[in-house]
Amino acid sequence: MPIVLVADWLAAPGQEQRVADLLAVLARAALAEPGVTAFRSLRSLRDPAAFVVLAEYTDRRAAEAHRAGDRYRELVQDTVAPLLIDRQTEFHTEL
Repeated sequence: MPIVLVADWLAAPGQEQRVADLLAVLARAALAEPGVTAFRSLRSLRDPAAFVVLAEYTDRRAAEAHRAGDRYRELVQDTVAPLLIDRQTEFHTEL
């Protein structure tokens, strides 16, 4: 069953454009991975520091493999996360 990750990110002051640029890199890297079927990032029109990331995986195993991978660690944990003041994630599935 497909799994969708919804992540809410809030960039630190002055880091908004850097986060936006890194999301484009993250999208390309994620879509190249097996089991990642969609990746979309959104930026708030009200608050340019607020982002929503939607990632769809074929199943929970693919989601876990993505989050355990070197590219995720390198791009998200080591590079993007330090630029954020808040980061919330939640997995969802279709009804």
